[in-house]
Amino acid sequence: MGSRILIGLLTLGSLAGAQSLLEHSAAAAGGSVGGVAGKKVSDGLTSIFEKVDKHTQKAAKAATSATSTTSTTPATSGEPLLEVGPGVPKQRASVPPPPPPLRHATVRKVPAPLPMARVPVPMIAPEVEPAPQVTLAELRGVTAGMHRADVLKLGEPAARITMYDDGHLVEIYRYLNRDADLGAVRLTDGSVSSVQVR
Repeated sequence: MGSRILIGLLTLGSLAGAQSLLEHSAAAAGGSVGGVAGKKVSDGLTSIFEKVDKHTQKAAKAATSATSTTSTTPATSGEPLLEVGPGVPKQRASVPPPPPPLRHATVRKVPAPLPMARVPVPMIAPEVEPAPQVTLAELRGVTAGMHRADVLKLGEPAARITMYDDGHLVEIYRYLNRDADLGAVRLTDGSVSSVQVR
């Protein structure tokens, strides 16, 4: 009696384990193949359930007829517990191929360009009319109190000196004629203050 209970418990345990394995296998098969295979998945699951049903009936018969603790189960009889049909081929991933290897540029030394010869360009001064030369007679015509603008109308002085003396602007114009000193005109605050003629 005790051996029958033990055999019954073992049979129920193996059936529960087989059912759990079957459910997981069916879920895995249905999950990975179901989206693509359609009807083939349904047919595969039906055949799996039929095979499991045959094995469980065989195990139940063996448990009730056996009087010893040894029984024949599908695992010890050599028959496979599950048969799974051929899977669906995996599609290639849509990953682009790796880029081709980089080609390293070769470095060539280019000779330095030869220095260009510099040709001096002669500077030609524009022709300027010479300033009118002040004559000795014109210089003697300059009188005290004459304004600066009137003095400069006679001609440009050869040299100018500008300075401040006791808060007054003092200018001294020196006149030359062909390297001969003609004389000087002294202006104070823009008016002629004195004239020296040689």
